[in-house]
Amino acid sequence: MNLYDLTWPKAKNKFLLFYEATEINTGVRYRGDLFSYGKRIELKNPLVIDKKSWGENFADLNFGIGNVPYINERFIDCLKAVGETNYQLLPVTVLPEEKPYYILNTLNMIDCVDREHSVFNLWTEEDNRSDILGDFRGFGKMILDPKKVPDGVHFFRIKGWEVVTIVTKALVEEFKKRKITGFELISVG
Repeated sequence: MNLYDLTWPKAKNKFLLFYEATEINTGVRYRGDLFSYGKRIELKNPLVIDKKSWGENFADLNFGIGNVPYINERFIDCLKAVGETNYQLLPVTVLPEEKPYYILNTLNMIDCVDREHSVFNLWTEEDNRSDILGDFRGFGKMILDPKKVPDGVHFFRIKGWEVVTIVTKALVEEFKKRKITGFELISVG
């Protein structure tokens, strides 16, 4: 199984970057980090994005502040085609165009870093961050062990390094077949 880091496109201004989603009735903003813990989120009111920072075009995947993936139906069709089911879709309307998107809340969190072949450092006690003690602080080179990824999982975040989203070759093939836009892929295992 080949694994890929799903990351920002090289020509960042080609596609729109979305600001944080906001509840329509309350104005409560949903920070990007809320979607990187692998936990379900309960919405009380519909969400909108009423500002876009920079960029020109809508894509099938538009990144948001905090690396939040905003996806459309075409992207969802790819997830369904490979049988991926462990995610949550939170509907959001992008204004003023009233484009329907979904925040893709990734629920799969997998510890699959090949520590022998990767180059990384960890958060330590000296960093005074007990909330992330022992988690990855940064990577010089990230290699993942595909054997640690359960069968049927095609879309996940790395436990201890939630800032990246990983996809399998099967999902990448669906992206290519359907010409899904808005990201780059970096091989990591």
